[in-house]
Amino acid sequence: MRNKLFQEGGPHRIRHTGGDHYEMKVSIPTDAEGRTARACPDSTCSPGYFKVLGGTGIVDDQEQAFCPYCRHADEPNAFYTEEQIRYAKDIATREAISGVERMLKDSLGLGSRSKRTLGGGLLSIEMSLKSSPQPPVRRPFEDEVRRDVICPHCGLDQSVYGLATWCADCGADIFLAHVEAEIAVVRAMLADVPRRQASLGRRTAAKDVENCLEDTVSIFEAVLRAMVRRLQDEAGMPKEDVEQQNKKIGNGFQNARRAADLLSTVLAVPLYVGVSESDIDFLARVFEKRHPITHNLGVVDRKYLDKVQTAEREGREVWVSAREIEQALDLSLTVFRSLHDRLCSSR
Repeated sequence: MRNKLFQEGGPHRIRHTGGDHYEMKVSIPTDAEGRTARACPDSTCSPGYFKVLGGTGIVDDQEQAFCPYCRHADEPNAFYTEEQIRYAKDIATREAISGVERMLKDSLGLGSRSKRTLGGGLLSIEMSLKSSPQPPVRRPFEDEVRRDVICPHCGLDQSVYGLATWCADCGADIFLAHVEAEIAVVRAMLADVPRRQASLGRRTAAKDVENCLEDTVSIFEAVLRAMVRRLQDEAGMPKEDVEQQNKKIGNGFQNARRAADLLSTVLAVPLYVGVSESDIDFLARVFEKRHPITHNLGVVDRKYLDKVQTAEREGREVWVSAREIEQALDLSLTVFRSLHDRLCSSR
């Protein structure tokens, strides 16, 4: 047979490497923003899924890539997703089917019209090959990842779940850069409150501020949880001990003062270093306003009054200002930077 199973060249740059082996280049489609999905080669990594923006970060001669969650290091091509493998296999299958048809035509001596007539006169036989339409190759179906962070070291624009610790290109610690990006989102929402009030009314604007407070407390809790988990992993703590510690923590990191007690118990380190007692008291009071907002439509109840010992009256609505949240964000970021400097060794 003159034809091989795969025709060399073409859009996939097919190359015969010897025997029955071929090499094929398949370009992986990106999402609407130009981002390419990646998955950690370590199957035990969770969530292990992220995206990178082409043209940013290390663009030439990259020998190693990293998982932003567990810092697993491997060749860049090792971070493929299951959908990307399926897509590449589908393309290879289409090329193989086309190759089989070419080989059949060649072996049967069929012409360009896929027909051949044998004999003539009273007796003749006509052979024809009818190809079935091949199913279209479906693009990789990838998940949406909404948290974007740019590495301050190599410039990689990456999207991750939660708070990732490492840059997927250079492997540097970008945890604080990610935290700052999350805080910047809350600040942007606060800055938009006057416009929202003018166009949508006071209640909508007040709700925006309340949501920003909830986000501020959530960031505080998520950062402390992430740092505790990182140190647990670095210490090689058994899974059973990790679960027991996390059970002890519960939602305690949502409370500014209880968070300090828990961190002292779990990691034997102080949370507030270089932070005045008045600032800690302010952070605790602002965080406590989240309880009536989240659980009671902002109405002050007895549980809130017993905790805060405030002059606010039961049955009235708790009041929180954008300025208070800005100050809480500033204090939180100070706490995060101090704790990160003291606990996390740079890589």
